[in-house]
Amino acid sequence: MSATPTPGGDSGQRAAADAKWIGKPVILTGEGVDKKSQRPRSAWRTAPAPKAKTAPLSPEEAMKQALDEARKAGAKSYLDTSKVPLSASRQAAPQAATLGLPPTNLGDEPPAQDTSQCLDRGGASSAQGETLNRWLWCQKLRIGVQYFKIVDGKPEYQGTSSVAYHAVAVGNGQQRVLRTYLQAQYGSVEYDDWSLWDRYFTAPGLKMFILSDCAEGYDYCVSTGSGIEHTFDEWDYHREWLHWDIYSQEEASTATDKVLFHHWHFRFGGSGGGYVGPEATTADRAFRCDSANYFSQFGVDYPKACINYEVIPHLQYNISDTRVTSVAQHIRVAQDSPDSTYPIELEPKHIPGKYSGTRDDQGLHRVADGSVTAQANEDWKNYACNRTGPYGGDQAWRGLPPYDTATQDCDEYPFQSTEEGAANFTWDFSVRAVPRGENRSAGGLLRWYYFSDRVLYGNDAFWVEIND
Repeated sequence: MSATPTPGGDSGQRAAADAKWIGKPVILTGEGVDKKSQRPRSAWRTAPAPKAKTAPLSPEEAMKQALDEARKAGAKSYLDTSKVPLSASRQAAPQAATLGLPPTNLGDEPPAQDTSQCLDRGGASSAQGETLNRWLWCQKLRIGVQYFKIVDGKPEYQGTSSVAYHAVAVGNGQQRVLRTYLQAQYGSVEYDDWSLWDRYFTAPGLKMFILSDCAEGYDYCVSTGSGIEHTFDEWDYHREWLHWDIYSQEEASTATDKVLFHHWHFRFGGSGGGYVGPEATTADRAFRCDSANYFSQFGVDYPKACINYEVIPHLQYNISDTRVTSVAQHIRVAQDSPDSTYPIELEPKHIPGKYSGTRDDQGLHRVADGSVTAQANEDWKNYACNRTGPYGGDQAWRGLPPYDTATQDCDEYPFQSTEEGAANFTWDFSVRAVPRGENRSAGGLLRWYYFSDRVLYGNDAFWVEIND
């Protein structure tokens, strides 16, 4: 991806000797970066030089790196099921009209409501930005250039020009593409340390360009669109959202579901008025693309997608949600007091999947409906629920006591649809009789969670949080 050229060779050092101006691209993070005169100048830092495009890691290495980045970022993506409506027919299908589906036909501006919610969070003003959920990431930064003038062959600092911007990255639920947006904030340009003359007659005419780019090689991901260049005076009055698309090359993947992990960043630099200097980039952000063809909702298929990956995905049930109260209570007991649950085991029970705010604890991993694992989970659940198999005969005391099968279901945790379910010999499980309607509502909300957070079979760990 080429941008407006900014000559300079080895980080601008060779060009400096012949230039009227040289400069260092800089970034400022923290609260108030989008407001004038509310930031300490000492907080400026030189932006990192752009990295050369490289071939991606293996799928396993790339996933591990992305997980490590997500762990450091600490972003928390979740679906609060108490806010998901169920259909009037109680078939456990959320209403599309009242809950947003994954983004597909993205426009010239990012989704207004989610963007506003994301930018209001404290993490938006950090170097890594804020990941609202799997589909939307945002950031508020100030970027610019520290200018130096060559006097008698030596650089002398003249001043810093900068502009605040809002940025958003939105995944796509039907294509292997991530759309990145950037909006310079109206009236936010600042000219620090310039002389009075240069403040009005030199600095506003110097230029800065910016574009979005993929960190990996072109065989793996490609960014469309060119660098957008304006003078700082023009940036000060530029209101429109800019956007670039980053496409993931499906054919480059040999992994299941054609999964590829990528990184993207904004690249920026300056020019004009004799100025030359190096380019720089914002911090890399991770995203994942796949071609999993088992996602659909309301008769619409979502066969490919790209999502923001620096999150800790977790499903959230609330005990106060009367549709799932008994199921939520069951999961809480299973997570917090596993030895008090059925089936009774002779050794201490270890039940995974509790959300603790990190990725360090054992999560759950989705399996396909009807798979060997799902069927085995169902069999072992039934053994414990019906006091048969290993929980029958003289071991029946270990199984679930009899319950009203006319009005109740036997609920299990971890879920039947996970690798860590009842048949897993590494982890234990719990069963409990719950009202049938609540069990089916919880199951429908779980299926909606898998869809809305695009949880892939096998590789995607997720956690379960129970709130009051």
